Amino acid sequence: MPRVEDERLITGRGRFAGDIKLDGLVHVAFARSTVPHARIVSIDAAAAKEMPGVLEVWTAADLPEVADGLSDWAPNDVIARARPILNGDEVNYVGEAFAVVVAGTDYEAHDAAEQVLAELDALPGVGDVNAATAKDAPHVHEDMDDNISRRKTVTYGDIDAAFGDGSVTAGIRLQTARVAGAAMETRTVTAAPDDDTGGLKVWTSTQNVFGVRESIAGVLGLEEESVRVLAEDVGGGFGAKGSVYPEEVLTAIAAWRLKRPARWVASRSEDGATTAHAHGSVIEMEIAADRDGKLRGLRGRLMHDMGAYTASGASQPDLIVAHMLSAYVMPAMEVESQVVFTNAVPSGFIRGGGRPLGNYAVERAIDQLAVALDIPPSELRRRNLVQPEQIPFTTGFPSGRRGLVYDSGDYPRLLNLTLEKAGPPPELDDGRLVGFGVSCCVESTGFGGGEPAKLRLNQDGSAELYVGSTPQGQGHQTMAAQVTADRLGWPFEKIRVTAGDTRNTPPAELTAGSRTAVQVGNATAKAAVAMRKRLLERAGEVLEADAADLIIEDGRIAVRGAPAKSVPVGEVIPNEGLEVLESFDPKRPLAYSSGCHAAYVAVDPDTGQVEVLRYVIAHDTGKVINELIVEGQMHGAYAHGLGYSLHEAAVYDPDGSFRTASFLDYTIVSTGEVRPPELVHIETPTDANPESFKGAGESGTIPAPAAISAAVEDALRKRKPDAVVDRLPITSDRIVEILGS
Repeated sequence: MPRVEDERLITGRGRFAGDIKLDGLVHVAFARSTVPHARIVSIDAAAAKEMPGVLEVWTAADLPEVADGLSDWAPNDVIARARPILNGDEVNYVGEAFAVVVAGTDYEAHDAAEQVLAELDALPGVGDVNAATAKDAPHVHEDMDDNISRRKTVTYGDIDAAFGDGSVTAGIRLQTARVAGAAMETRTVTAAPDDDTGGLKVWTSTQNVFGVRESIAGVLGLEEESVRVLAEDVGGGFGAKGSVYPEEVLTAIAAWRLKRPARWVASRSEDGATTAHAHGSVIEMEIAADRDGKLRGLRGRLMHDMGAYTASGASQPDLIVAHMLSAYVMPAMEVESQVVFTNAVPSGFIRGGGRPLGNYAVERAIDQLAVALDIPPSELRRRNLVQPEQIPFTTGFPSGRRGLVYDSGDYPRLLNLTLEKAGPPPELDDGRLVGFGVSCCVESTGFGGGEPAKLRLNQDGSAELYVGSTPQGQGHQTMAAQVTADRLGWPFEKIRVTAGDTRNTPPAELTAGSRTAVQVGNATAKAAVAMRKRLLERAGEVLEADAADLIIEDGRIAVRGAPAKSVPVGEVIPNEGLEVLESFDPKRPLAYSSGCHAAYVAVDPDTGQVEVLRYVIAHDTGKVINELIVEGQMHGAYAHGLGYSLHEAAVYDPDGSFRTASFLDYTIVSTGEVRPPELVHIETPTDANPESFKGAGESGTIPAPAAISAAVEDALRKRKPDAVVDRLPITSDRIVEILGS
């Protein structure tokens, strides 16, 4: 079934946060730091206040309500630095705002923002982790101790024995660039006084309407119910829009103080410099096995870039390290993670949420181990995969009360299907080098609990479903309507789904982490089943029959086997309609998807250009609700993985100067680079949730960097046998450097 959202969206009838037409609208712009680290000596806004159309110019001193800053979810054991809403003391990354301008037009606001003059006393800056740990950087690894916010070591099993006598070991040091969400729609917010609540109505490009509501209400001292936040349509989020941003709060303040609508729309460069990045890690891995290739253990160190303030990126190392297990039996592990403050934009989650890094680390280590053992990489993986009869598999990884347990999967079958689909290598006669790579993955999907779904039936037979989750292209309206139609026994075309509006449901988690099918799907099913029960109970009273003997069909409720004894559905629905509110709160929120990727690439040894010739994804993402949506998710996720592998890098200099704010410098893939992957789907049941749903949104991304890196490395070794691909992205100049070294 095609998505019902698509016709409206692709014909330009979407309604985004910048499309809201309101009388008396004013525009917001920001004066931002052009240096990575400096003490604010003074701010002179006199010239800006005199410019045409300017209504207000505020610094932090003018807005006492913002003094506490923003807090984001982060582990309890970090040394926290709250993110300022408007900085009045010390800027800590390029793009940090120190003044806000409100004017009659967007041009007037931006012209005035350029005239806000700040005297900045420059301080030493620390670039992202990759820049800061470079050999020629002024701040090398040993000097970073003062910047470490959190140290944590995950350990289980006997790591000393794993690396003891008789072990064959291999190691690799990996560098991963920061990446940006690079959504089609830049961050945007429109806020206006709301006569209905006496508070505010806010449209924003977010994945987290309830988080935005909480922050705005808290800063303004309002009841949360008086702040209504909507994300009607969002032009991509990919995790980067999962956080609450200062601009959302400040635009709301402008609307609240001036009692008129206000809007801010980020420019592309502004979005690139101020929206959360992800990845940006240095990972040192060592892996051990016996001489037959049976894995014994994994150890290493992760240095993860959190940026200037404590944001959601602080919790990424927990996901990164957990996903270093991949699909293998790993008897022992010892990995230290360090979360590091730098003078870069605060980091967060972007498609995969750290999972690609953990997977990249272990899969690249296994490739090096395969060389040391002289065992083909695919065969080494086969010897160590968790077997179907071992499921549910207790990994040994410490997590929660039960530890980390894989609930479902057939990993050997995924590997076999991938290799079969990949087939023999393509033959080229143009001098390019052909390489092959494979990687496996297991992905946690469906975090959180208490996911709400409210379902209403009207006398005319229409159904209205309200979910709290905030879509940015995942297909909520189609998916949730299909689940409702199936579990309620209702015509799909009579079901209307509304998402991303804080007015309609109790608080819900953000949309992220491949959780929509698991959490929203099960909450929707639960509401539909509850509504069906109520309908049949009411019909049973009318028909004087047991509700268990009734069926819903073609708009009527009938006694099974006696179709003449029936009643129209509308007759059992009261004038005011029927409504149910359900919440899905599982004991085990995570369901584990799994996959295997294989890549054939061609590398031009003279130019370093890489072309992906064939790409295969075999995936187990549980019970499929909508096959087309899952296929689209895999294609889009693969494009992200390809971008991480070969193109995308948000680059900082060692002092924190930002070099890639726009698409002139930050390279994303386009249709020219993305050859659609070949897909193979299998399904293994999970008991983690009643509907046996698993997430699919990130499965196409997670193994891609490892598979493509392995393929490029395999190609290069035909020319240079000791070549090692150890950085992301794999740029052309890096390939030429490897071959020339």
